[in-house]
Amino acid sequence: MKLVPVPDAVSAEDMLRPFLAQTVNWSIDSPPLSDAQIAADDVLAGYLDGWGRPGDTGVVILDEEEQAVGAAWVRLPHDGWRGLGWAGDQIPELRIAVDPAAQGNGYGTHLLRAVLDLLRLSGRGSVSLAVHELNTAGEFFAANGFVIAGREGGADILLRSI
Repeated sequence: MKLVPVPDAVSAEDMLRPFLAQTVNWSIDSPPLSDAQIAADDVLAGYLDGWGRPGDTGVVILDEEEQAVGAAWVRLPHDGWRGLGWAGDQIPELRIAVDPAAQGNGYGTHLLRAVLDLLRLSGRGSVSLAVHELNTAGEFFAANGFVIAGREGGADILLRSI
C-alpha cells in the first residue's frame, strides 16, 4: 500500500472519476448513474471540474501493483457551487471511496487520516460530508469522529473538527 497526493492537474479528474462514481452509486437498490450522467449534474460534476483550485487536496491509495484502489479528496465551495455536504463556505467537503474488491483492508482509515492530516497542516478547523441515512458508511464516519450537523433530504450532513 502506498499513499500518493492527488496531482494539481487535469489528470486528477481522470484519477478521481471512478471514485466519485462509487460515492454516488453506493446503493444496490438504485440504478447506477453513468459517468455521463454524473458529468451532466452540476453538483456532482463540481467535485472534480477544474481540479486544482485553492483548497483542493487529496490522496489516492495504490495497491502492491501500483493500481489506485481508493481515494479521498476535499474541495471548498466555489463560484456558486456547493456540494451535497455543504456546511459553510470555508469548510471543505470530503469525498472518499475504496474499490469494493479492496475493502476490509483498512484503506478507508488510511485515506481519511491522510486527508485529515493535510487539512490540519493547511490550517483548516473542520471538514464536512453528506451520507445517505441508509448508507452504512455513516457508521465508519461516526466511529471516526464525525457528528450529524444537519440534514438535507435523505442525507445527514456530517461534520468533524480537525
